[in-house]
Amino acid sequence: MARHLADRELTEAPGKAASAAGAPDGFALATPRDEAEVRTLLRRVVMPGAVRVAFTREPDYFAGEGLAGADDRTLIHRADGPVNAVARLSLHTLHRNGTARRVGYLGELRVAPDARHGARILRDGFDILHRQVRENHVEGCFTSIATDNVRARRVLEQGRRFGLPVYTPIADLVTRVVPVNRATREAAADGTTGPAAAPVDRDELTGFLQRHARSVQLSLSWDDARWQALAEHGVGLRDFSVVRERGRIVAAAAVWDQRAFKQTVICGYDGLLQVSRPLVNLLARFGVAPLLPQPGTTLALASVLGMAVDSDTHWATLWNTLRQTAAHRSIDWLVLAREARDPQLSALRQCRRGREYHTRLYDVRWSDAPAWPDRWDASPFRPEVALL
Repeated sequence: MARHLADRELTEAPGKAASAAGAPDGFALATPRDEAEVRTLLRRVVMPGAVRVAFTREPDYFAGEGLAGADDRTLIHRADGPVNAVARLSLHTLHRNGTARRVGYLGELRVAPDARHGARILRDGFDILHRQVRENHVEGCFTSIATDNVRARRVLEQGRRFGLPVYTPIADLVTRVVPVNRATREAAADGTTGPAAAPVDRDELTGFLQRHARSVQLSLSWDDARWQALAEHGVGLRDFSVVRERGRIVAAAAVWDQRAFKQTVICGYDGLLQVSRPLVNLLARFGVAPLLPQPGTTLALASVLGMAVDSDTHWATLWNTLRQTAAHRSIDWLVLAREARDPQLSALRQCRRGREYHTRLYDVRWSDAPAWPDRWDASPFRPEVALL
C-alpha cells in the first residue's frame, strides 16, 4: 500500500531520466558531481494543479543555495544510475511566538514517478533528514504543499503509518501572483516613470523590518548578518521600496528577482482553465483578467521580500512603487503570500487583481523529537515566499 501511494502520488514527470553518472546507488548529500542530474529531475517533475508548473534551478543548482543565509543540505537518491529523488533541508533563524528559533524548512521533495520502491525511498530519505535535524540542533521543521496536490498531501498526511514523520497542518497560505500591468511596463520602457530613489538608512530599515517580523510566525529575523547573506544573491537596500509618513518608515518591501538561479515554468493547464484559456487571454488584453501564458513559458516573476506595513492605508503607495520597480526590471509578475486568516490579505486583494494559489503549511516532527515547549500563538504565519 505504501509503495503504491508513494510511487504514484507525489509527482508527474514526463520524459526520460538523465543518464547515470556512474555513482553508487542509494542516498547521499548532493555534490557538484550530481548537479546536472538534480536539475534534470527538477525539470522533469511537474506539480499538479489547475496550473501545472515545474520549479527549475538553471543553470546551476547550487547557485540557489544559502538564500538569505540558509544552511542547506540537499539529499539525493540513485537507483540503477540516475538521480531519481531529491529533497532539501534549509536551516534558518525564524520567529516563533516572537522569539528567534532554529527552524528547518523541508523543500524540493521530488520523486520520479518511474522510481521503484517509492515508499522505501521516502522512509529512508526522511531517516537521513532526521539525522541531519538532530546533528544540527534544529528545534522544529515545517514544509508547504500545494492544496490541490491532493496526492502528495494524502501520502504525507498519512505518512506516520509508513514510518514517515508526522505532518500537522498549522496554516493555509494564499500566494498571490499579480501581474505588472501593461501601462506600467510601457511607461518603464519609455523611461517616463521610475521608482523613488530616496536614500534609506540600513539601521532604520532593519529596525522596522525586525519589529514587524517579531509579530508574526516563521518570519526572517533581520540583522547585519541577514543583509550580508542577501547581498550574496544580489539583494540590497536599493531593492527596497520604502514609504514614509512624517519622516519615519511606515511601509517597506523589496523586489527579489531570482530568475538567475530559480525559475517557474508553465507546463500546462487542467480543467476549466485549459478550456477557458483563449477567452481569459482575450480579456487580459483589456486588463480584465490576468494572462495565462503559453505552456513552456518561463515566467518573468519576482518575489516580494520583507513586506511590512504599519497600516493598510499604506498598501496602495507601497504597491505602486513595487510595481514600477518590477516594470523597470522587465518583470511581468510579482509574487507575495499571506496566511488565509491574515487581516492584510483583504487589503492586498484590493490593490490589484491576481491569481491565487493555496498552500498548506505543516509542522513536521519525527516521533522521537521533542515538541515545541508551547503552542503556536495566534499571530499570523508569514514565511517569505521567496524561500519556499
